[in-house]
Amino acid sequence: MDLNLFENLKKHIESNDVINNFIEELGNFLKNANSQENNVNEVSKNTNSLSDSRNQKLTQNRKEGHLYLVTEDRNNEIYLWDFTDKSETEFKETSLSDDLLNIAKEGAMLQYKNGRYELYSPYGYDMLFKENNNIKDEK
Repeated sequence: MDLNLFENLKKHIESNDVINNFIEELGNFLKNANSQENNVNEVSKNTNSLSDSRNQKLTQNRKEGHLYLVTEDRNNEIYLWDFTDKSETEFKETSLSDDLLNIAKEGAMLQYKNGRYELYSPYGYDMLFKENNNIKDEK
């Protein structure tokens, strides 16, 4: 029995099946890698867009000279209400220093001055209550 292994191997190599299969697999791999890279870039763009949107929203909420009532403080998350504008909604403030987080407890009044928050009064609820009473007394 004559197997002619070398002859068969030579024909197989000459037919380029191995090389063609390798090139096809490599092409598929590169397409998948490129597709994944595009997906990562798209996610990165979306994340940057969301981040820009959040920063723009926070910038709109921070108004020079305005007073802000701390409506909630939990787990180092502070929620503020614009006392000056009497806005309808509160917002989460994410860029308070650790020192201010320690003193900005629920009911405190902060003032936004020179691009940062400062403690205006630890008695913000009292200020709000007095203002509400003054409005009722005028009626």
